[in-house]
Amino acid sequence: MPVLYIKEQRAVIRKRAGRLLVDKEGKALLEIPLRSTDAVAVFGNVQVTTQALSELLDRGIPLAFYTRNGRLKGHLTADASRNIPLRVAQYRTALDESASLPFARRLVQAKIANGAFLVRRHRDNHAAAVLDQAIAQLRDASERAAGYASLDELRGCEGAAAAVYFGVFGVLNRSTLPFPGRVRHPSTDPVNALLSLGYTMAGNEIRALAEGAGLEPYLGFLHRVDYGRPSLALDLLEPFRAPLVDRLALRLVNERILREDDFAKRVGGSMDGSVILVPGAWERYLGQYERAVTEPLSGAPNGLRAEMAAQVDSLTGALRDGREFVPYVEG
Repeated sequence: MPVLYIKEQRAVIRKRAGRLLVDKEGKALLEIPLRSTDAVAVFGNVQVTTQALSELLDRGIPLAFYTRNGRLKGHLTADASRNIPLRVAQYRTALDESASLPFARRLVQAKIANGAFLVRRHRDNHAAAVLDQAIAQLRDASERAAGYASLDELRGCEGAAAAVYFGVFGVLNRSTLPFPGRVRHPSTDPVNALLSLGYTMAGNEIRALAEGAGLEPYLGFLHRVDYGRPSLALDLLEPFRAPLVDRLALRLVNERILREDDFAKRVGGSMDGSVILVPGAWERYLGQYERAVTEPLSGAPNGLRAEMAAQVDSLTGALRDGREFVPYVEG
């Protein structure tokens, strides 16, 4: 089990020799070897003992804290800030538009190309003229992204491509659940709720990988620097939106793994009207997410989680040694 997900409220995570023990009110729920754990994610009222926290830090295993409904509150990772040369190289690149443009271009190209690939896969089984048109537009946008001479132009290209992509996303949704277009902050329908949840989960994984490599997650190349925004993590998430999160959301609703009664609306507070998963559906979602991020890709022994790590490694090599940065491109 690469990632340990704990949603049982009032559960406690403890260390026992080289293992993690999860119990509740004196009853053991789960016990797994630490060597089999890549990360830990806890949701809501879950306690972690000091001894368990210390062991996770010693082993470099990141721990993420989410609200019960899946909003990321923060995470704990081992100190990697001693890699000063890498961070200096990152700062120099990010603060120089001409230096950061090649990184941003490749990320945007990969994001758009992967979106086109997802649309094409659905078109192969469910032909529609509107999908053919969208594929052509996305492929053209991906090619044009290589030639933009400013970040503002590149961001404009990315935004226009996103409008095309989400303009046909509803066609890919063959379930009875509506998709009114991309709705954020809060997501007020089930499909958008799945997209937002998936972006949060995948983005946190990438952020932990970046921090573990010694990178500064708040300083990116494509996303503007803003208070509290993990710009680099958002940059590195872009190529994985379509092949991981969007594909997972479509599979969950199209195959009726999740149905309308698996969702509920929150009432009151700052998130009034937002859609969340009910408790039983949460467990199904986490199992399906883990499957999506670990199952081997076609013609390759590894899954998307390994590709996330490879993309971070490619970035560190490009910043440190001047090697070519190669983001993940599907197909």
